[in-house]
Amino acid sequence: MEFRYLHKNNSPKLILFMSGWGCDELPFLKIEANEYDVLMCYDYRDLSQIQKLKEEIQSYQECHLIAWSLGVFISSLLFKDDKELFKSRLAINGSLSPIDEEQGIPPAIFQGTIDGLNEKGRDKFFMRMCGGRSGYADFSEQLPKRQLGDQKEELICLQNMILNQPITWDIFDKVLLSSRDMIFPFKNLEKAWETKSQKLIFDLPHFCFAAWNSWDEILKLEKS
Repeated sequence: MEFRYLHKNNSPKLILFMSGWGCDELPFLKIEANEYDVLMCYDYRDLSQIQKLKEEIQSYQECHLIAWSLGVFISSLLFKDDKELFKSRLAINGSLSPIDEEQGIPPAIFQGTIDGLNEKGRDKFFMRMCGGRSGYADFSEQLPKRQLGDQKEELICLQNMILNQPITWDIFDKVLLSSRDMIFPFKNLEKAWETKSQKLIFDLPHFCFAAWNSWDEILKLEKS
């Protein structure tokens, strides 16, 4: 697991952003931060850095968790017994059962992504993640610079974790779902979070971050 600061403003307040699969910091550098430092985690092939991460979180007076996509599962796995580290915990376009016919990505589609993961397949995934060609045009200016082999290895590691370590608990107090999600079927996300009272739904794609200018804005999102 890699983690690095997107913003280090010497603030006493931190946002921990648990990213999805295949990313690095580049797609998120345009998002500003005003009141917070922002620490991003990505590349979940090796989770042994978790204690160092928790120590970094504990150096702040206040911390908020924002988890996106497969980062939702990873956050639940890593912080099951430490959710009190966070003042708030927001899940964006992810599921506690991310490989699942009814509440996540159907298993055959997940396996197909692994099997077809070459450069063309990766570009196709990113295009779907952005909701089509127009969204991908903007995203392509800030593509992750990770090696394809690393990304494939990470996706296989995530598949193994998800299938071998089922999660039956929920650390999140609020979820945000995108109705135009082409990675997680929207009806599956609705099913996954059907009992969640704090649920926000936006007309956005899976990669929804172009809709907001700052991390502060994302934290303050409420039902309209």
